Amino acid sequence: MISLKNFFRTGFSAIAIACLLNITSCNSGSKDTIPTENDNSSPVTSNTTSTSDAATTQKVDSATTIKTDATHSNSNAAAQVVTIENMKFNPATITVKKGDQVTFINKDVVAHNAAEVNKAWISPMLQPGQSWTFTPEKTSDYYCTVHVVMKGKIIVQ
Repeated sequence: MISLKNFFRTGFSAIAIACLLNITSCNSGSKDTIPTENDNSSPVTSNTTSTSDAATTQKVDSATTIKTDATHSNSNAAAQVVTIENMKFNPATITVKKGDQVTFINKDVVAHNAAEVNKAWISPMLQPGQSWTFTPEKTSDYYCTVHVVMKGKIIVQ
């Protein structure tokens, strides 16, 4: 029969291992990884037309297709892209015009989301390769609820 002392030692060891595995899964790259630049100097404009479908697709570049929620679509709006990569929002601060769309693309190896600090809006959990588009109504600070050190800001003019 297992003694109570051995039971607790084994149980706590399993918890410690689980915690360490969770922490190491947050490390998305090595120290040698250099993040790519995304200065959003040339905003991507939406050329999709609104249809009766719930969503439309938009090509950002040759490798990325964004699924856009048609209920938030504005064919005259510009699209600003925030890339989630190396445990950071890139760029961390963006300035958009009222009515512009913001697309978060997760290019990291773990899931992330973006949530306004007062919970005015929150994205779904974005798995690697997924994206989410919305139209911000006002200036707001945001963060990832899973990795609270990841922070950003959207300035709406």
